[in-house]
Amino acid sequence: MRYFHIMTGLRGCYMPDSVYMIAVKTRREVKAALESEAQSIRDSWAGCSKRAIAELAAGIWRDKKAGLPYCSPYGPRGKYPPYGLMIGNATRAEWLEYLKESGNE
Repeated sequence: MRYFHIMTGLRGCYMPDSVYMIAVKTRREVKAALESEAQSIRDSWAGCSKRAIAELAAGIWRDKKAGLPYCSPYGPRGKYPPYGLMIGNATRAEWLEYLKESGNE
């Protein structure tokens, strides 16, 4: 089982707009979670293409010790995209704490 943080919001900020954790067994599950998040982003912004999501999932899956989250930028069309869909590695302990805090034990 592998654990990941998924966040959306301004890149480089300390408080993302949304954040949650997932526990998965396959890269396909990671990609599906990212694709679900990206679909709502595509409805409002430019960015987070299917190709970018596939690369994001593949990158984080291969890099088991990534210190910083991987990011797919998005934002207003025609400008430097200030927002990002980010994914970072997490530990089982973090996952259990997340479940405890969210009441999903």
